[in-house]
Amino acid sequence: MNQGDSSTTVSGDRDRGSALLLVPVGVLIVTLLASITVDSAAAFVAQREATAAASSLANDVLTLAVDEAALRRHGVYRLDPAQLRHLRPWAERAASDRLSAVFEPGSISVAVTPVGPAAVRVSVSGSARRIIGLIGNVGGTATRRIQAHTTGRIQLSG
Repeated sequence: MNQGDSSTTVSGDRDRGSALLLVPVGVLIVTLLASITVDSAAAFVAQREATAAASSLANDVLTLAVDEAALRRHGVYRLDPAQLRHLRPWAERAASDRLSAVFEPGSISVAVTPVGPAAVRVSVSGSARRIIGLIGNVGGTATRRIQAHTTGRIQLSG
């Protein structure tokens, strides 16, 4: 066979360079999926933090808003409505302190609502930031709204 003969070709010569096109596309897809995963994990952490903050705030509010006069005189656990109104600003500051940097500053709000004489509903909401940003973000917003609600009740133990 003559070395200068160009009529003989290797069967794979036509496919050369196709991997060069597939690698950047693969890297782009993996990056996109990783950004979606990181943002979803951050939203999950933010939801768990908001739920924990609402639960602990409900316990704290119940402890601080007990009507001590009714408890001493009648032995009945009951919430003081005036004390509940005064605790709302404190609850917002406490929620801001308990929630991580995933939440936008100033976006956290807390609602404290009495649900009967010995129960309270605490709602915590805020805007959680996306870690990666707009990559893979279908909605086009840089934050995600997070809400958590819990109801706390005073009960006698024993």
